[in-house]
Parts: sequence; C-alpha cells; structure tokens
Amino acid sequence: MSKALFISENTLIENSVISENVSYTQLRPTIVKVQEMHIQPAVGSALYAELVTQVIAGTLSANNTTLMQTYIQPAIIQWMYFELPMVLAFKFMNKGMDRRNSTESTSMSEREMTRLMDKSRDDAEWYTERITRYLQENHTLFPLFDNPPVAIDTIYPANSAYQTGMVLGRRGRYRDPLDYPENRRNYF
Repeated sequence: MSKALFISENTLIENSVISENVSYTQLRPTIVKVQEMHIQPAVGSALYAELVTQVIAGTLSANNTTLMQTYIQPAIIQWMYFELPMVLAFKFMNKGMDRRNSTESTSMSEREMTRLMDKSRDDAEWYTERITRYLQENHTLFPLFDNPPVAIDTIYPANSAYQTGMVLGRRGRYRDPLDYPENRRNYF
C-alpha cells in the first residue's frame, strides 16, 4: 500500500505551531506513523484503505473530504505534537544517536518533556474521539466503517479514542457504595 499523506506540508505548517524550518524529511515519516498508528485504529482498516486509495487517485468523495478536512487533519496535527518532540530531539547517525542542540535555545528538561507529551496525548485523543463520534453518528455515509471485511489482519474501528491505564479498584475509606454487594440492590 502506498504511503499517501492525509495532510500536506503546507496545511500542517499553516494550521500548527510547527516551525517552517522543520525539514519535511522529518515530518513525512512521522505523518505516516501518526496515520497508521492513531488514525487507522479510529476509522478501521477498511475505511483507511479507501481513504488511502482516494488520496492517491486524487478522487476523495464528498463524505471523505469532510471527514478528512474537518476531523482527520486536525487529529493528525495534534498527534504530530505528541510524536515530534522525540523525532526532533534525536538524530540517528552512523556511530549512534545524537541529541540535537542549539546555541540559541535551551533544551527541555525530562519533566517538561513529559508534561508536554501528556498534554499533547490528551489533546490528540480528544480530536481522535471526534473522528470516532462523527463516524458513529454518520455510519450510513461510511459503509466500510460499519461493515469491515472479516480477515485476520482487519483493524476494527475503536469504540473510543481514549486510552486509560488499568484500574485495580478503589482503596481506602472513600469507596463507592456500589462496591458493597448489599448496597447494589438499592441502586438498581
């Protein structure tokens, strides 16, 4: 499958805080990664393949154009904020990895980088959730979203873009009353 980009360099630069001096050779593989790892699970592999085919052919349908411009491209921009810091901070060289630096700027601390990435992930998940809800609301316009083919490599659309850690239950004196079996019958 060809590596079609769902967002152009100009659209990305004009609608984001990414500097114009960032090389497109660094942006392009990151865009592809974002599309494959974050957008494809939101739309499912069947609709994703349709979008790729239409982008390559330059024949996006009206429904797919709305999906792309109003929902997917803003999500890609937010996921770029999450993925780019590591891409831009390090460079793979023949003898190993180098950390990039500049005489005119100060590197972010690890704590600042973590806070930035956490905020970026939260924002990106919110934008990706918009994709999911739009497709769920308008599922009749996107038959491949509702009826993906059955195959071992099919990525089925996610029900939600939000990812959480494992919840092991609440501890301490402020437990939910529903945690106690004797209280459940009073609520249902």
